[in-house]
Amino acid sequence: MRSERNKDGSFTVWMTRDEYHELPRAADTFQREIAIRLMGDCGLRVAEVLDVKPEHISRKSDGTHYDLEVVSGKDTTGEYKGGKHRETWLPRELEALVNRYCQQHDVADDQVLIDRGKRTVQYWVEQAAEGAVEETGDEDYRRVSTHDLRRCWANHLLVEENVSPRIVMALGGWSSYDAIEPYLAAPTEKNIISSLSSVSF
Repeated sequence: MRSERNKDGSFTVWMTRDEYHELPRAADTFQREIAIRLMGDCGLRVAEVLDVKPEHISRKSDGTHYDLEVVSGKDTTGEYKGGKHRETWLPRELEALVNRYCQQHDVADDQVLIDRGKRTVQYWVEQAAEGAVEETGDEDYRRVSTHDLRRCWANHLLVEENVSPRIVMALGGWSSYDAIEPYLAAPTEKNIISSLSSVSF
């Protein structure tokens, strides 16, 4: 894990996927795990997490994968009242977790999954981070914010999985390449070895 101090004194934290996975693992309820994973596995902003309802989940045309409609996405252009709609990728494992949670807690299709405030979700991440510190001994988890989860998601797709920036922009709700450029950290050693081991010099 790598953290950088920003000019305002806050920190930007760069996590590998294995490091990120410690956070949902440390969540002590299904609801908290879902909230964390909506940011870290789907790229949602913390405010967007609060609007997710079961009715926003749909199966893709291949019959196997899932979409999540983001109904109140942040709009930096000023063109959309009430936020900009988009669809993002919902991992099958997370869809199954959401479905199980809804069945166990009688959550209707038109009810929000996370019936809490923004600060509460931020606190859940802080609590999960404390659990990750206890599990791993890595004190940098104490610096992890909700936005670091979205950053980890974008960085993983762009740098580790080489997903097209245009696809990541569409999934994450960014309107320009300049907006996602900060999510392009330097490739990891593992990524460099994987990319160049078969190259002939």
